[in-house]
Amino acid sequence: MKKWFVIALVGLVTACGADSGATDNGSAKTGEAGADVAKAAFEKVFTRGKVTEVRETQMPGVLELTINGSDTLYMSDDGRFLFNGTMLELRDGEVIDPVEERLAKVRGAGIKKLDESELITYEAEDEKYEVYVFTDITCGYCRKLHRHIEEFQQEGVTVHYLAFPRGGESSPATEPMRHIWCADDPKQALTDAKLSETLSEAELKDDCAGLVMEQYELGLEFGVRGTPAIYTAEGKQLGGYITPEDMLSRLGASGS
Repeated sequence: MKKWFVIALVGLVTACGADSGATDNGSAKTGEAGADVAKAAFEKVFTRGKVTEVRETQMPGVLELTINGSDTLYMSDDGRFLFNGTMLELRDGEVIDPVEERLAKVRGAGIKKLDESELITYEAEDEKYEVYVFTDITCGYCRKLHRHIEEFQQEGVTVHYLAFPRGGESSPATEPMRHIWCADDPKQALTDAKLSETLSEAELKDDCAGLVMEQYELGLEFGVRGTPAIYTAEGKQLGGYITPEDMLSRLGASGS
């Protein structure tokens, strides 16, 4: 993130009235003890939320919490204060999003391990770039993005689609997307579903139908919050819906 992003909303600070186990003098609990305190304090107040991971941050006394496997919040390690927003780090004259920096590494490693035969790919004849897009056929912006698919290909951008039915297993998109991934021609089936709302009735088979939830789970690991979610081959986030012009601009700026 470049220097001109310095004006940003860091977050909303909320005091949580939880029995955190903090000492009277407010001394911080660090390491595993602090993580346990933060987890207990959060889950006592937000009973529907599960803290799936706790990490230390570069800010002393502040922990990064992953909630329900996907959302990120910050909490003081005495369990008293909760920060909802983006924590930015000023480093060597630039503004860095530490979470995005970490997730980019996770995505880059994950993308290298992908079996591209399990993705639905629209190849560019004269390929200059590759992007990886988590998609949901019920998402309006996903359909809008797909209307540009031929333009992306003409501009040298190969688009690899991964399934991300919002809401997971119970999502109304999950079963139709399983049929798409099992179709004889998945590319045409996906295009039909997005552009004409014609759903595939292909026979479901374990090897292809199971890919939909596997890719959904991978999306959660990548930090996908909504669709479309577009990434470079190196794992850098390009955004959600973007036009071909913006796509090329961002790909050029990312050095991909």
